[in-house]
This record gives sequence, structure tokens and C-alpha cells, in this order.
Amino acid sequence: MKLSTNIPETMIPGSYSEFNYYAGPNGLPVNVQKVLLVGAGTGVLPVNSPMEVYSEADATTLTGAGSVLHSMYLAAKEAWKYAQITLVRHAEPVGSAAHYTVTLSGSATKSGVARLRIGSTFVSAAVAIGATPTEVAAALVLAVNAKTFLPVTATSSGAVLTLTAKNIGAYISDAGGVSIDGVMVNTDMTLDVELATAGVGTVDLEDVLKAAFPARYHLIGVSVSDSANLILLRTHLENAASPLEQRGQRGIAVKQGTLSAVKALVTSLNHERLNVGAVKELSNPVWEISAGMCAVFASNSKPNKPMNGLPIVGLDIPAVAARWSGEEEDALLMAGVIPLAETDGELCLVRAVTTKTNVDGVRFEKLVDTGVIASMDYTRDSLKAMQTVKYKNAVIHEFLADAINEDNFAVCKELEKDNIHRYVDDHKDQFITQESPDVPGRVLCRVPAGIVPGLNQIYNTIDLYLN
Repeated sequence: MKLSTNIPETMIPGSYSEFNYYAGPNGLPVNVQKVLLVGAGTGVLPVNSPMEVYSEADATTLTGAGSVLHSMYLAAKEAWKYAQITLVRHAEPVGSAAHYTVTLSGSATKSGVARLRIGSTFVSAAVAIGATPTEVAAALVLAVNAKTFLPVTATSSGAVLTLTAKNIGAYISDAGGVSIDGVMVNTDMTLDVELATAGVGTVDLEDVLKAAFPARYHLIGVSVSDSANLILLRTHLENAASPLEQRGQRGIAVKQGTLSAVKALVTSLNHERLNVGAVKELSNPVWEISAGMCAVFASNSKPNKPMNGLPIVGLDIPAVAARWSGEEEDALLMAGVIPLAETDGELCLVRAVTTKTNVDGVRFEKLVDTGVIASMDYTRDSLKAMQTVKYKNAVIHEFLADAINEDNFAVCKELEKDNIHRYVDDHKDQFITQESPDVPGRVLCRVPAGIVPGLNQIYNTIDLYLN
């Protein structure tokens, strides 16, 4: 092998040295998981223009207090405050906003409290003895509008309080959208809440995903979970992770509904980069849950580490009647859905699975756990980082293929030290690098990746001995 240096020519006697910072192993790249949140806004952030956000104040200005995108940002930061978040606003659908009415009636012969629950937030107004429904409605307007992070604004006319959603679309008032109810506490005035006008309009994520395509976001949380938009997201993820783009990403959405409704949704998805969480019913809208899941995924520093039972901090828990049974959880996992369940007073991931459950209708297990595709992405990132540093602008010589092969092997040994790969030495003869016989200037590499699976189950047999 011919040696060469970058030391300038000189006639002066002496010993001259240069530094090569790239010889030997350079370690593995940092596994930062950047989050992209996709939703509707009301602030100054232009449509289809991704922007990194570093503070809650900036998020509020950009997205508009109480918008879908604003609540997604707050939920993600509550779940994991160190999440690196980019926000992108999609166009509002053609349609109208949902309206909810709160009708108060009766005379207050004893004092108490009028209480509304908007999403997971409680809003209260005092009810004095002798207070009229009109007065209480006006007090509730002030209380609602004082909480600018709420997804609705309030007005009143007489004894009727009207709550108007800040964003347009059917998904706002559909199952999994903004839920509102109310109750009177310790007073005989009555209160009735109803959805007066459902939101109208269908969200289309096609343009916003195109706008986000050129950049690398490891996790993409979306605010809607209809089949058409999730198929768009699946296509986006697949294209971004292609061999030419090499931006491995995972998408996260949440569906609220029955077991059969959730399973029907994921049947047509079947992709290793798509993750769908499921709740029967929850006060938090699905977009907050999706954002919280993104943050939890991003907090996982090792790609193959399972997330069994990890809590999504800051979210409500389902009522007892709205919790999945063990049988239902198992059915969801088999279908490629992440059940969200209450554990010790927190909403938790049961197990982080993908929607990739079959190939041509035959059960397929390799890519069920999301840690597998995350580890494959990290393997590719590690190899690419090493090859870019060590072989950028290299020329092909007789030892180059062997050198690249040795470095590919060394990267996998580093991954083995971090318990991401295993059996690397056993697969050493499967590391193959050779010059392309067809295309000048191209080297072909084969790299076996023995991914270490996460531990999900321990089966015990307990033998009884009566001594």
C-alpha cells in the first residue's frame, strides 16, 4: 500500500507530523431522536413550513394558544421535557368549527360550583345563593377564556354558554377529539352539555408531508388517524427511508374506539415504520396522546430497548369502564396496535409494536417490535457516518475493499458492545466487500446485522413441593 501525506513539500531538514483524526474506530453516532409534530394551528407559523421550537412562548406564538398543534407541543414536553421538537402546520380543511352548548337552568337556593371538563382540564365558576343561570353562564365564559390553552373559546347569551372549537374539521368533535362535559356541585341549579354542531371538513396531510420530506425527523406524530391520512404517512415514511434518501423515521398516530374499529383501521397499514396507539375513551384528544407517545419514543436512547409499561406523563387515565381487558390488549398487540393502559395511576404503553404483522397474509414476527427497525436505522446511520468520514473522496485501490470491510466489521463490533448487535464474530464470513464489476467507482458491501431483541416476556413454571 502506497503511503501519502498532506504535509507541504520543504527543503528544510527536520521531522514533520500531521494529525489524522479519523484513524481507528470513531465510536457510534449520538442517537438523538428528533420529533416532528403535525397539526392545525392558529398562530403566525405559515402552513407547510416546518420550524424548530425551543420554548413554550415561541410555540404559543407560532401555533396559537389552544390550537391542536399547541396542545401537541405541550403534551410532548410534559411527557419528556428534553424532546427536540419541530412543528409543522397543515392547512385547515374546508369546513366549519364544532360548537358545544352548555345550558344552565333553575334557581340556586344553595351555593355551589358549576364545573366544566374540557378535554382533561377542569374549569369552575362559583354559584352563589340566588345566582341566576345568566350570571353563572357569564362567569363560566370568563373562566374558560382565561385559560387560553383550551381548545375552545366561550361566549354566552342568557343562560346558554357556547363553546366554539379553535380549529376547523370533523376530527375535532369526532370520537377522540375534544370532549366536554359538566356537573353542578353542591347546588340545585342544573347544567346540560351537548354537541350543538359537529365540526365539518376533512384534513389532508399530503402537502404538509411533502413540505417536511427533505429533512430528517426520527419520529413524526400526527393529529389524525383516519385510514387515508395514515396511508399518506406510511408512503412518506417508506420514501424517506429508501436507500437513496436514508432518513429512517417512524410515524405515530392514536385511534380512539372499540377493539373492532381499531383493528379495522390497521388492517390495511401493515408497515414497520408505522405505530398506532389505541384507547377506548380518554379525556385527552388523540393528538395529545400521539405527541406524548412521540416524546416517550424519543426519550429511549437505545434503539432496541423495549418500552414496555413506560408512562406518558401528563395524560389522563381512562375510567374503569373504558380500559382494555387483558384479552383485548393481546388482540390489539397481535393486530399490530399499541394498547394504552392505566398502570399505577398513569397512562402507559403496554408494548411498543408496529403495524407490520404479516407478509402476503402470513404472520411475520421479525418487525413486530419497533425497536428492530429503529436498530436497523441506527446501524445504517453508524455505517454511513464511518464511511463518510473515512472514505469520502477516496480512490479505489487493491486494498480498499478489504479496508472498508474491516471498518464495517468494526462498526458492528461497536454496536455489539452497546448490546445492539450480537454474534458479530459468528457472522464474520458474511461481511463481504467488493468492487462492482458493472459500475466504475462503486464498491458493494454486505453487512449482517444480528439485532439484539428487547426482552418482552418471561415464562415461569413454578413447581409445588409440599415437604
